[in-house]
Amino acid sequence: MNALIQALSSSRASLLGGVLLGVSFVMYPFFQAPFLAWVGFVPILLHLKTRETFGAHFRAAYLSMLCFTLVSVWWVALSTFLGGVLMYFAQTFFMTIPFVAFFFARKALGWNRALWLFPFIWTAWEWIYLDLELSFGWITLGNSHSNAWWLVQFVDLFGVWAISFWIVLFNVLVVKLIEEWGERRDAEIRAKILRRYAMALAILLALPLTYSTAVFLSPKPDPVGKIKVAIVQPNIDPFAKWENSNRRMVLEKHVVATDSAMREGADLAIWPETAIPYFILLQRGSEAWERLVASVGRWRAPLLSGFSDAVYYADSAQRQAGAKYDRYAQRYYDTFNAAMLLDSNGNAQVYRKMKLVPFAERVPYMEYLPFLSSATFSVAGISSWGRGKDTLNFSFLTKSNQRVEATALICYESIYPAFAAEFVRRGATMLTVITNDGWFSKSYGPYQHAAFAKLRCIETRRSMARCANTGVSLFIDRYGRAYGEVEWWKETHSVQELELYDDESFYVGHVDWFPKGCLFVSLAGFLTGLVVARRGKSATVCR
Repeated sequence: MNALIQALSSSRASLLGGVLLGVSFVMYPFFQAPFLAWVGFVPILLHLKTRETFGAHFRAAYLSMLCFTLVSVWWVALSTFLGGVLMYFAQTFFMTIPFVAFFFARKALGWNRALWLFPFIWTAWEWIYLDLELSFGWITLGNSHSNAWWLVQFVDLFGVWAISFWIVLFNVLVVKLIEEWGERRDAEIRAKILRRYAMALAILLALPLTYSTAVFLSPKPDPVGKIKVAIVQPNIDPFAKWENSNRRMVLEKHVVATDSAMREGADLAIWPETAIPYFILLQRGSEAWERLVASVGRWRAPLLSGFSDAVYYADSAQRQAGAKYDRYAQRYYDTFNAAMLLDSNGNAQVYRKMKLVPFAERVPYMEYLPFLSSATFSVAGISSWGRGKDTLNFSFLTKSNQRVEATALICYESIYPAFAAEFVRRGATMLTVITNDGWFSKSYGPYQHAAFAKLRCIETRRSMARCANTGVSLFIDRYGRAYGEVEWWKETHSVQELELYDDESFYVGHVDWFPKGCLFVSLAGFLTGLVVARRGKSATVCR
């Protein structure tokens, strides 16, 4: 057993732990192993126990988290190589911060108390980090269980953060089992230790399973209505669609595909992110605009579509940091990654993306450092988007005269739990996500992104229609179960019925109470350690 502990405490095992955490995020349909996250921290923590100095501790934690990052999101470099490489090292640094806090907790509280505090530290930092503009919160630990809908129904209480906490706590229990087993030689005592921790691990696994079972056995709330939705996946090369010469082809491809889909009597048609990659609202009266409005009128149903939007400012003081200047119009303007709900009269409700990918879409904190506005990594000419200012639900009537309030989460925004919950608090009865995951080729990135959306459905207890250009288009019910999925890399459509709800989950009504509680416990633990340390020094002086 001592040999096993020594092996698990080695630097190689620590790196393997990072790999296990990364593999837990691999989400191809034919390979999913979220359970690897249950033990991924074990060799990392055991190795850190042997690192007494801060430098050795930091290097060990950083290398383990680098393995985690590279395995889980290596595919980011497929869209922008330099940006991807820089993200790997920056993301790893931020993921190492909980281990830095753990080091100081260990010095103040001792190994055992710090170990039990670690799940609180990790969860609190994940929550803080996701809210930073420069964060890449894609690999929030709980996201690894996005497809385990049968296990994680409890996120309707506490959000994805509860999964992260649960995973780290599971790892801590395994670490304690290994440590206490190794410290004893008596077979009977070892058997008692094994039974005690086996029981604790079984209870930890039984709690979410019991809650999920109760959810599925309970009567399902009655929906306030139903809507038939058509999602159109055009499968257009994400680089080619931005070429001006392809504008007519891009629009026509969407229209023709939707003509076919709407024959099934849908109440709403959805096109993916930037399906119209130019400023069509500034081109009212153009051939493209008239073609679009006439099509929507023929479908007798509104269109929710991604598009490129622009706002010109009569007063230059109104512009955002990083605004562009039109020499011909002699005015400043901002461009936005946006969504619109268009009706047959040409009326458009517009939502502009608020959560922008750091450096790929906008430089973080650019309003404070405007000279950095050009420091973005252009993807097919896309960079430096303006940021939307308000959450907006699209409101429309179905063919049966049912009022619908729908979100229009755009791509990256679907990884933010509290952000999605805000739309629901404002009355959303269904969720939509429009995205373009074609940048990431045939990696598992698009599958990860689609899976994360399932957690938003469980957290808010809303059904979702998810429409991708090239990626994973599908429907998700309020329990995170997918249906009507479109085959990957296929030009087609899917028409399905969604149930509408207006009930409020505990998470929506009490957003992020759980990670805030973890932050409170973490701070209380540190303060306790400081008080104890100060009293110890005082006692020593008195003696």
